[in-house]
Amino acid sequence: MSSGGTVEVEAKFRVHPGFRLPELTGNRTGVIRVSEPVEQSLRAVYWDTVDLRLAREGITLRHRSGEGIGDGWHLKLPIRDAEIPDAGVGAREELHDGSPAERAPAALLDLVAVHLRSAVIGPVATLCTARTVYQLCGVDDQPLAELTDDAVSVLGHGHVVARFRELEVEDRGGGLAALGEVGRVLRAAGAVAGEFVPKVVRALGPQATAAADPPRAAQVSLNDTARTVVQSVLRRYVRNFMRRDIDARREADDAVHQMRVAARRLRGALKTFRPLLDGAWADALREELGWVAGELGMARDAEVMLARLHRELAALREDLVVGPVRDRIDTAIGADLVRGTAVTADLLHSDRYMALVDRLVDAAWDPMTTTAADAKASDVVPSLILDVWRRLDRRARRLSRDGAGDDHEWHQARIAAKQARYALDAVTPLFGTKAKKLALRAEQVQELLGEHQDAVVTSAVIRRLAAAPRAGAISFTLGLLYARQLDAIERTRTAFPRVWKPMAAAKRAHWLTA
Repeated sequence: MSSGGTVEVEAKFRVHPGFRLPELTGNRTGVIRVSEPVEQSLRAVYWDTVDLRLAREGITLRHRSGEGIGDGWHLKLPIRDAEIPDAGVGAREELHDGSPAERAPAALLDLVAVHLRSAVIGPVATLCTARTVYQLCGVDDQPLAELTDDAVSVLGHGHVVARFRELEVEDRGGGLAALGEVGRVLRAAGAVAGEFVPKVVRALGPQATAAADPPRAAQVSLNDTARTVVQSVLRRYVRNFMRRDIDARREADDAVHQMRVAARRLRGALKTFRPLLDGAWADALREELGWVAGELGMARDAEVMLARLHRELAALREDLVVGPVRDRIDTAIGADLVRGTAVTADLLHSDRYMALVDRLVDAAWDPMTTTAADAKASDVVPSLILDVWRRLDRRARRLSRDGAGDDHEWHQARIAAKQARYALDAVTPLFGTKAKKLALRAEQVQELLGEHQDAVVTSAVIRRLAAAPRAGAISFTLGLLYARQLDAIERTRTAFPRVWKPMAAAKRAHWLTA
């Protein structure tokens, strides 16, 4: 499999069999020349589960032949943030694998394991495409876009069972502006835009367009039941967790951290809404999510620690860096990072983890709520968020009042700030900007308290390095680094009352009791 994927940004259009391509050159489109057509004959076998989990997610896995250089297995992952649904424009990342056609490559299947889980995958559709390709070029004959005109035949039991025609306009340098203008001309000629769906979805019919697994979160309001709100929150957070799983398997930048945050958000939601949930059910999920966050934390904590110590070391004058300090840090913390990375890989491929994902998907479909969740959200949810807010307020006021408290109490206040932030984020669809603004303030408090905690943990690591055998010459510099952590702890404690004061104003949360 290729180490990295290619991103394709394109617009799709449905057209009738007799559709004729309009004139695409002109000032508005920026197209000066349309190349001579290139004919291609393609055959693609699409693989999926019986219930079409990949198709329902907008993911395609296929083996294609006929292009030569592009033959082989392709996994296409949608990039949701890049979609413009009304214009039929979207983006997908494509990964290629040259394995034989008989069996789907394990490397590609692993990337979507969070969707497949224990389901069996196999061929679900065969599409034969007569493709005509045009290059749309601009000034100096620079490519702007590629237009493909596809006449697709869907095969079943060796016979054609359906036909359709589709146009695709893919960015080749002209950007969204070129796609938009070419699309405008095509729509004026009768092409239908607005559907950014893979060919196989059109071929497979209604089952492929059924709700994803789990479904995407529905819009909710305070007039809905509390259960509907809980369900929407869990769907949003479970789907985010699953998305981060794919990133982590691909070792994307910051992926482990984001997956850990996703696990913690889920834990936080189950805690916030626990009065509406079956207690044993919610606690069991929280315990497993805590395990996931802990396992992911080994790699993430080492990564953060290494970056922090590198920054602290770079902040010292050159003459104060005595001995191979950086090498010793890299050896010690780097070993932690390697171990943590291995633990993450083991986690993602464990039966226990996959069993948890199954339970989370079930929870998003149908959370185990109590009769209390049958009440209107407006009658129940505000008090739950207020409880979370008051928990933070109690811890923060004490620290703000006298600057007292040991490191553990400051850490507990950080956890309370994080819980408040997550709870407010969860109900932002209900309360809008009021919840969003307060969540941002809670995040500011969390970040300051996080700096305190990072300095506390870093000071302990530096002590460990200094106490190690043969510390020798580096002890001097380690002492300076340790002093910098003590200064950071003192600075955050001094700054905390100033940061907390605007948060403590009663008016900040008065809308929860209105």
